[in-house]
Amino acid sequence: MRIERLVAACALMVALAPSAAFADGYVVPFVGVNFGGDVGTPLGVAIGDRSRATWGVGIGAMGGGVFGVELDLGYTWKFFTDTNLVVTKNNVLTVMPALVLGVPVGGQRGVGVRPYVLAGAGLIRRDVGLANLVSFSQNDLGYTIGGGVMGFLGDHFGVRGEVRYFRNFQGDELDIIGLNFETGTFNFGRASAGAIFRF
Repeated sequence: MRIERLVAACALMVALAPSAAFADGYVVPFVGVNFGGDVGTPLGVAIGDRSRATWGVGIGAMGGGVFGVELDLGYTWKFFTDTNLVVTKNNVLTVMPALVLGVPVGGQRGVGVRPYVLAGAGLIRRDVGLANLVSFSQNDLGYTIGGGVMGFLGDHFGVRGEVRYFRNFQGDELDIIGLNFETGTFNFGRASAGAIFRF
């Protein structure tokens, strides 16, 4: 219950931020891949495996061109490695409000780039089911850190590339045999690219 309240409070702060202070809003639908950590696959291999793709959207705003906030929603339909068991569900959802620090090179309008870093905390949810034998769902409070580059082709459109790291704050209490689900902290990286719509 505490996790849901924290995520809701962070999302509310993003939504209620004064519009005058955030003159540079944006939306970024993205696709990407998860790698490392509990994925068990390096980035180079993950990029070539389209069945392991992740997707989502980032909604944010920058104040004064440098400081901002973003709410990131990411979903992976098939997260864990294949096994010889019947996997009926196997997905991970992340909901991460974050603070953003990025300097616009070329200004806040027109053509330009904005390298940035970010850090935030929110929800990591895992759902795994093995036939009718075992079902495991867990909501964890986790954090994310990362960075990337936004490149704008005009006032309202551009592209963004990003790499993030996700980790929960405390270890798991359960193992699921056959899914390499070891006790300890759940973590992974995500590389993504998307179109950015600025308003």
